[in-house]
Amino acid sequence: MNLTELFSLLTITTITIITPGPDFLIVSRNSIVGSRRAGIITAFGVSTAIWVHITYSICIIRLASVHSDFIMDIMKYCGASYLFYLGYLSLRSSQPSAGQLKNKKRENYWIQGFLNNLFNPKATLFFISVFSQVISTDTVLLDQIKYGLVITAICLSWFTIVPFLLTTERVAPSMNKVLKPLEKLAGILFIAYSLNTFLIL
Repeated sequence: MNLTELFSLLTITTITIITPGPDFLIVSRNSIVGSRRAGIITAFGVSTAIWVHITYSICIIRLASVHSDFIMDIMKYCGASYLFYLGYLSLRSSQPSAGQLKNKKRENYWIQGFLNNLFNPKATLFFISVFSQVISTDTVLLDQIKYGLVITAICLSWFTIVPFLLTTERVAPSMNKVLKPLEKLAGILFIAYSLNTFLIL
């Protein structure tokens, strides 16, 4: 692997992932409303979806498809719609009771994390940018796949740590007090991301 590319990739990926966005919000929300396990499962869903982005990024950049712009626009619209839906669910939800939390554990958190990242406009733009700007088109496919593994490792590490931070004994009591406001804030941010995408496109 090219050391310059690797360093640039590590820097950009780390900064992007730790910056609060839709993925951070969904992992945080499921950790608080559901459980630590729910947050970790969500993190694995997010990390799995990364490979969809990596695959189409490599293909689009390498093949330079004339239809790539149209495909990206469709994905961005789907992502914006999904984020709006998540925001709507968060804003209309009531303060969870013990029974509601028990039911929430039955949710497929992996699917939530997977779909959230798959249709995340921020992720789409990030991967297209990385594979078109940071990684040279002359880089062999095997090295591009290795870069994908690096991105996945950073993403999974961070989003696995987040549920532990949010569910530790010292932090949990304070988080429970602001559970409702946080979920509402997450809803507003989800909707803001989606509306911003529609306005840009």
